[in-house]
Amino acid sequence: MPRPQLVIFDLYGTLIQFGVKRHPFRNILQWARQEGRPPKADDARTLMTLAGTPAEIFSIMGIFPPKPMLTQLDSDIEQELASLTLFEDVLVTLNQLVDQQIPIAVCSNLAQPSGAVINRLLPNVSLLQCLSYEVGYIKPEREIYQWIVEKAQVQPERCLFVGDTFQADYEGPKHFGFQARHLTRGQATGEDTLGTLTELLDIWK
Repeated sequence: MPRPQLVIFDLYGTLIQFGVKRHPFRNILQWARQEGRPPKADDARTLMTLAGTPAEIFSIMGIFPPKPMLTQLDSDIEQELASLTLFEDVLVTLNQLVDQQIPIAVCSNLAQPSGAVINRLLPNVSLLQCLSYEVGYIKPEREIYQWIVEKAQVQPERCLFVGDTFQADYEGPKHFGFQARHLTRGQATGEDTLGTLTELLDIWK
């Protein structure tokens, strides 16, 4: 492929890895179900496309957890965020892109509290941030990819999307018109897959 004008990365599972997982939002949804509120098909999307505190978003969803449960949710979120680290191949890859003057973006489905980790783990990297709770769409909806090309003022075919989730980070971007590679760490690199991020730059050598 030609040298891309923008490389777009998924965030969690691609650049950032969990140390511990508490599933704080899932716990609240399970409690709500036990209290008689049936789950809705768009619950996860709602959590990831609205800005606000967890309590504010849950209230919009018609869920009103008791204060101790919200306190525990905040604690679980803090523990998760504190455990996050970059994969070993991230900084060397991003630095090489910077050296080649190739702009970088991140595109992630996440609830608002999880967005703070970007500035903590990648404080010195210039990133176009396309975060679902800020733009109001989630992958693989076409609108979130459209937001990126409009913001970056690039053509889809000159963008390369890289991520570990097949539908959201490979299939959806390909259907939109991006170049894409599915990150499958620990496996051999193939025509449309990457075993490590460091192999990314070999694509256009």
